[in-house]
Amino acid sequence: MMQRLKDYSRFIVWQTGLGYLLLWAVTFWTLDEGAAVFGKSGECYPDAAKVLFYWVCDAGPLAILAGVSNAALTATVWAPVYLAAATVRPDAVAIAGPIIVLHVVGLPLAIFVVVRMLSAVFDLRRMVGSARAPAAAAAVAPEPVVLPPDQPDGQAAQSVRASQDGRRAAPDG
Repeated sequence: MMQRLKDYSRFIVWQTGLGYLLLWAVTFWTLDEGAAVFGKSGECYPDAAKVLFYWVCDAGPLAILAGVSNAALTATVWAPVYLAAATVRPDAVAIAGPIIVLHVVGLPLAIFVVVRMLSAVFDLRRMVGSARAPAAAAAVAPEPVVLPPDQPDGQAAQSVRASQDGRRAAPDG
């Protein structure tokens, strides 16, 4: 039961964070490409309202896209206008309340999602790097020095040191 609750809450947290990031992506797309897409279509035109900018489209697939774009603009770019209007007009609280909840809940969850995704990318990079390290270390590892069995211990140590230094050992005596 608790595992199922944890799974559901993890799903909700991730979807809310990703949804908030998607909301801002739609907003930036609308501000950047909206005039090119909606304005040149021949079906859409700017709304007649002088204060806020929205797109109005005739029926069709662009009308759905314009509705999504307008909702994203309302929740992000025009949010301060609706919050200011709610202080003067009580009927604007119906729009300002969900906007406040959206940002109070969505922003921390979006930050959480971005941090977790970056953490996963860095963990993956570290795992890929550590998988390459043993193969690279094996390719660079020096060959072991094999000592002849007839040398006494002192001469064996001297010949090992000499082979590691790259020079021949001088015989004692």
